[in-house]
Amino acid sequence: MSEVAAMAGVSRQTVYNEFGGKETLAHAVVLNQARICLESVAKAIRAAHDPVAGIRAAVRRTLEISTADPLLTALLTGMRRDALLPFLSVPDLPTLRALTELISRHLRTQLPQLPAASTIFYADTVVRLTVSHLLVPTATTAEAADTVTAIAASVLGPHLAGQPRSRQMRARTGQPRPPTTTGTSSS
Repeated sequence: MSEVAAMAGVSRQTVYNEFGGKETLAHAVVLNQARICLESVAKAIRAAHDPVAGIRAAVRRTLEISTADPLLTALLTGMRRDALLPFLSVPDLPTLRALTELISRHLRTQLPQLPAASTIFYADTVVRLTVSHLLVPTATTAEAADTVTAIAASVLGPHLAGQPRSRQMRARTGQPRPPTTTGTSSS
């Protein structure tokens, strides 16, 4: 608490008055890290122009932030929980739910024909796949984001057919083009 007070330029008593103790201060730090992550992911999603690009942006940003921040990784995965967050329940379900809601909201906006329950299911799957890449990192952040995005694009594929940018999305995600029927007749 003394170090925190010195870094903040206030007295130790002020820190104790504000936070009460080490656990409350640490909890405030964790919540602030989660808020920063969620705001950054939301900004990345808002910049996306289609459902698949939004998923890629969310996954990539989550992985980038978490990889650079052991506290956030512990918050999302429970890894190194005892060392970093012995007094918090991790994985932090409210943060995971908020990530799921951000992606679900993006899908509802981009694919209004999807039922809300489906967007939540798809978003939850994306978040769980993202967390699995944090738990067992076997690729770069970009490669992991591309892998999760390719899976999401495959699952969302039937719902993307009516989208004006579906051809560009297939090209970006590596999905094959649909077969053409030029010059054929069914009669």
